[in-house]
Order: sequence, then C-alpha cells, then structure tokens
Amino acid sequence: MTQTVGVGTQGLVLGNLSPGPLPVRRALILAAGLGQRMHPLTIDVPKCLLEVNGVPILFCSLRALASAGVTEAIIVVGHKAAQVRRRVGHNFAGIEIEYVDAPLFDTTNNIRSLWDARRYCDEDILLLEGDILFDSAVVMRLCEQVGSSMAVVPNNANFSGTVVRHDDNGFVTAFILGADLDWHLNGDDAQKTVNIYLLRAEALRTKILPELCRQVDSGNVQAYYETVFRTLVADGSLPDLVAVDVSSSRWYELDDSRDLEFAEFMFLSRERQYDRVQSLHGSYWRYGVVDHSYLYNLHFPPPDMLNDLRDEVPDIVANYPVGQLELDRLVAQWTAADPASIVVGNGAAELIKVLGQHLIEKMTIPVPSFNEYENVLRPEQIDRVALDPVTFELDLDAFAESARRAGSNVAVLVTPNNPTALSINRQAVLQLARRLAEHGCRLIVDESFIEFSRAGRTASVEGDVDNHPNLVVIKSMSKVFGVAGLRIGYLLTADRRFAAAVRADLPIWNLNGMAESFLRRVGRYRSEFAASCEVVRENSQELYRALCELPGLAPLRPDANFVFCKITTPGLAGPALVRRLYVEHGILIKDCASKTMPEADRYLRIASRTAPENRRLIDALSQLGLDRP
Repeated sequence: MTQTVGVGTQGLVLGNLSPGPLPVRRALILAAGLGQRMHPLTIDVPKCLLEVNGVPILFCSLRALASAGVTEAIIVVGHKAAQVRRRVGHNFAGIEIEYVDAPLFDTTNNIRSLWDARRYCDEDILLLEGDILFDSAVVMRLCEQVGSSMAVVPNNANFSGTVVRHDDNGFVTAFILGADLDWHLNGDDAQKTVNIYLLRAEALRTKILPELCRQVDSGNVQAYYETVFRTLVADGSLPDLVAVDVSSSRWYELDDSRDLEFAEFMFLSRERQYDRVQSLHGSYWRYGVVDHSYLYNLHFPPPDMLNDLRDEVPDIVANYPVGQLELDRLVAQWTAADPASIVVGNGAAELIKVLGQHLIEKMTIPVPSFNEYENVLRPEQIDRVALDPVTFELDLDAFAESARRAGSNVAVLVTPNNPTALSINRQAVLQLARRLAEHGCRLIVDESFIEFSRAGRTASVEGDVDNHPNLVVIKSMSKVFGVAGLRIGYLLTADRRFAAAVRADLPIWNLNGMAESFLRRVGRYRSEFAASCEVVRENSQELYRALCELPGLAPLRPDANFVFCKITTPGLAGPALVRRLYVEHGILIKDCASKTMPEADRYLRIASRTAPENRRLIDALSQLGLDRP
C-alpha cells in the first residue's frame, strides 16, 4: 500500500490508504531511570510515579494507552521498582502488566533498558518512556500508519533532546541527538521527537533488534536508544519510518521539576486552565495561550537585534548591570532629553508605585483609565472624573475644575487611554497643563501607546516639558518596543527636584542586564521601530473594522493597538464571554469588569496581534454567537 501526505493547519498530516487503523496491543514502557534531574522529588519516588494534578504520570499513560486499544504493557523498572509494582499491580485500566528488571539501571542509559526487554519485541509495539503525558489521540495517529512511525511536533528553542528531519512524504531522513544539535544550523527545519514510537514487528526483527544488540554488545550502554534509529536511518536501513505530527494533541515530557508546573496546566480542563491563567499576570506564551489581553508591539525588536542580544547572554548573566544614572543616560540617547530629567523604572508600574507611595497627596484622574494609578492610592486620595458614557471623551474644562475643587496636587491623563484607546489632542494637553499649574497641580501624561496613534510621536508632549515645569511624561517602553519581559519604563520632567525625589526611592540596580543591553542597542533600529509601529496601526484598524462586522459588539475606533468594545447583546456579560472564548478557542481577551465606570462588565478590551492571529480571533468570536443572550 502507498502513503499520501498533505499539508494542513497543524503542519504535516500523513495518512495511509489502508482500510483503517492498525491497532497495537502491546506497549513497552521504559521507567527504570534514576530521574536525577528531578531531584529531590525522585530520591524516594520513581519518576514515573510523580503526580501531575494528583495522578501519577504512569497512571495517566496507561489510561491513555487503554483508550487507544492497548491490552498489554511491559514496564521496565529499576529505581524504586517495588513501588511501581505495588502501585500499578498486574492489571491496570484493563491492561495486563508485566515487569522487566533493569539490573544496571543506575549505571546505564535507556538503550540498555530497551535491550533488557528485547524478548518482548517479537510483535508490533508502542515504545515510550515513563515520563510522558499524552492524549490517546497521539497513539491513534501512529496506528494509522502502515509501517513504523514516530510522534513529532514542530521544533522550537524551548525544547531539548532529539530532533529529526523528514522528506516531503514524511519519511525520516536524519536523527539529530540533543548533544549534537546546533540550534543556529540544525534546529529550525527539524521536528522534535515526542519519544513515542510505533515499531512494526518486521522492522524490529530485521533491523532494530540486530542493531540494538550490536551496540550493547560493543559496550555502548550509556547511549539513548535513539542512537539505534540514527544509525539505521543514516545507512538507509530504516527507510519507511514515518514522522507523524501530533501537535494537535496534548503531550508533555517531564525532564525536570519545572516541567511539572507546565504539565499540570496543560492537562487541566480548559475551565480550570482559565482560572489558573487569571492568577498568572503574564508568561502566557509558556502555556500556549494566545494573548489578546496584554498590549505590546509584536513586530519589534527585529531579528538582527534579538540575535545580538542572544550573543551577549553569557556576559549579561555573569555581570552586574549599570546603575540608575547610566540608565538615565541610555534612555536620553533615545529621547534626546537631558539625562537629569529622566528617571528609568522597572516598567512604568514601578514609577507609578513610587509616585503613589511618596509624591501624590490627592489625584484627579478620568475614569475608566489604567487601574494602576488608582490602585496605588487610598480611596480618599482619588478624585475621579467620569468620561462621557457614550463617546468616552473627556471634558477637559470639567476635569481641570474638578482638580481645583479637590485640591489635587497631581492630575493624570493616559493618552491614548487604556482601556478606551482614545487620544487627547497635544495642544489640549498643554493647555490643561497651564491651567493646572495655576493651582499648583502637576499633570502626569502617560504616553505608553502614543507611537501607535494615528499622529504617532508628533502627538507627544515630551518635547514640551522644558516649557511646562508641572508637566511629567511617563512611558512604558515595554509596550511600544515589544519587550514586556524586560520591564523598562521612564519618567520625563523638567523639574529636576521632582525627578531626583523619584530616583531616590529606586534601588540602584532596578533594571537587569538584558534591559540595559537593549537600551544600548535600540538607537540603531529607529527606522525598523517606526516601520513596526506602522504595521501595528494597520493591523489594529483592520481588527477594528472586522469587529464592527460582528453582531453583538459595538467597538470604538481605536487610536492605539487595542479596541474597546461594548457588548450589546442583552444578558451577555464580559467575564462570561471572555471565559468562554478561552475555554472553546484558547484565546484570551480582557473584560473591563474591574474598571471604574457604569456597566463595566459589559465592556471588552481586545489587543491587536498579528494579522493572521487577529483573523483567527474574529473567526473564534463569530462562532460564539454574540448576538444570542
């Protein structure tokens, strides 16, 4: 029979022309190792019995195998073998269990464990390791192949271990063991092995077992069993081994203690995943979440800059970064401002907290706005001025008057505003600053999204601070430069005493070496940065137009990289919609229930990502039936 191949949304999709799946009744599970990278968790417990969400890994594997039709499992045991025998027994989930002892488990690698169980390789087998969690669909995909096959997923830099290459028909052409892998040369066009194999009896009898025995007899017992496959593929003896992309199914290999957290998240229900996500406040990429919640530039830094930063990692990790005054100088190189007028923070959030704790007595702020400004103060310190409930525009005269009546020493504007994505005209901001100065009120203007506005940096008041002593600009570089993980923000003011007061409340090393290195390099990429902002603007406007076409939503035209939407469907609340979007599609957006405004739970804030991701979001929202209560 012949095999066919097609390209689908999950990458390589292989099929065969056989009448149907060719199930395998026997699984061979290698679970003898010491699990040293999991210490101290595996000192007294075998790795295969470590629990994920309260269930031992091996239990999960056996249940998945049972769902795929496996009726017999051979488990190779070594470290704490008695525990495995006692916990699993001789029948588990309808699978008959037999055990093979690996007498040299503490001095050899898994090539020897496979050799110890060689007498059970006399029929088709599923070969896997005892530290892998997987859905039964992974095994079912392998069983669709006529010949031997292996589970793979697209490779990325977060994976470690063996990768393979294959031809256009999916047949494996090369094995590259982890120790031999050069990420710059060999990783990008390879597939990561999942360490689940379906090996047909003919290949085992004529190719795999003879090579396995040859290597063990020659003393190569410290190797991984992939060495056998590498040798056979390299000399053309195993031409029919097929790589099957299983990335549409869940799987996780637990190499070290960090993997437990990620595996637990992956194998939670989507409902429980959502609850977990709400407590993370970031790092969503680690969990496969598509993040339309946080707001940042996905088109910067450019690859050349990232490569330069990567090359400096050894020195960055080993050495202290510079202190505050040098950071001020580095940011001044970008802004062309006097370094003495700049204070650099670990993100704008650090600067806002310093202001709230020590320098703001009473604050006037439009609402809704960025919650961080309200969160750093006590309720009695906040004078809120509501935006127009329909247009969400700010009456600047009423705002100035409210600040005067309240006796505020600080007023805050976020422009473009978060969450509304609406801007205030530059001249209007400067006029407001002059009015507030008459009452001894300082105006803080948060311009964290200004480059994404239609006017771009021409809308900024940074260049006006020297003429307005009461004007302070705050900027989150993390957002506009797409480096949220580096946490860089700055404050700019002509009032040197005010700047010095803020600086005095910061630690000398409040930014890490990677952030410093970014600041040293970013000036070389001004044109690339400007181009990235243009792409962000185009994608954001396209997202807005697409949202306008969806029933049940009333979006405001944005002047930033996110869209503010009211839900118009009666009885449909934002928190429930956001949860459902994640549960059904794995996409995260932001509800505005925590914002200070009427009907807050009827509003959404949706971040623009890349054009393809925005289209997938629109498609997912359209499937939710937003026009139905």
